[in-house]
Amino acid sequence: MPRKKKVAELTAILEKIPEDKKYIGQKIIDELIFMDDTLVILKRNIKEKGTEEEFCQGKQQFTRESTALTSYTKMIQRYGSLYKQLTDLMPKTQEAEKSNAIYDFIKRESK
Repeated sequence: MPRKKKVAELTAILEKIPEDKKYIGQKIIDELIFMDDTLVILKRNIKEKGTEEEFCQGKQQFTRESTALTSYTKMIQRYGSLYKQLTDLMPKTQEAEKSNAIYDFIKRESK
């Protein structure tokens, strides 16, 4: 996704976040944008150089997973986690509350 489109998407999410949580939301967005830019670079590197690299240390020489692939894998997981944290800052919709199992349990128990 082009950078401008990604920033617009994240900004739209930020606008839905309550004022008291916007500061942390903005910090998360800053990290997500950085991660998105870095993921693009890592992905390009993986496409150009492949998923494996030759490793040589002293007499040892072997093929291993590329450092770009290792970094990409870790970062994409963290990106997903951070994105979820951002969306969790948004207020729950009534639909979401209705389908929430914990909410249903509490509601049942309070009767």
